[in-house]
Amino acid sequence: SGAATASGDSGAATASGYYGAATASGRYGAATASGYYGAATASGDSGAATASGDSGAATASGYYGAATASGEKSVALASGYDGRARGAIGTALFLTERSSDWTIIAAAGVVVDGAAIKADTWYSLRGGKVVAS
Repeated sequence: SGAATASGDSGAATASGYYGAATASGRYGAATASGYYGAATASGDSGAATASGDSGAATASGYYGAATASGEKSVALASGYDGRARGAIGTALFLTERSSDWTIIAAAGVVVDGAAIKADTWYSLRGGKVVAS
């Protein structure tokens, strides 16, 4: 149940135990939660959040943020401007499309099934449609 926080530019935060939480809030920060039920959040520009343990959650909310869910039954959320997400088979991806003033234009959720939505492929929301990016 540990917590790690990196708040400066290019910082890295890693939580590796059960229920761990890792947060990177500076530009280019990286947050990784590798234990079961972990949560990784990157809120700065070009941040990267990775949840590699089962049932984890990765959230990227800054400009050009990237969220990866590689553990089983996990979730990746890209809610910032021009964000992207990817995941393993069976994970859920949630994507938000925003205008240049950050108004939400569209939102969508998909499950990585290996057919329509491929594993380990980056996806974004463009024109209200989920597209490989």
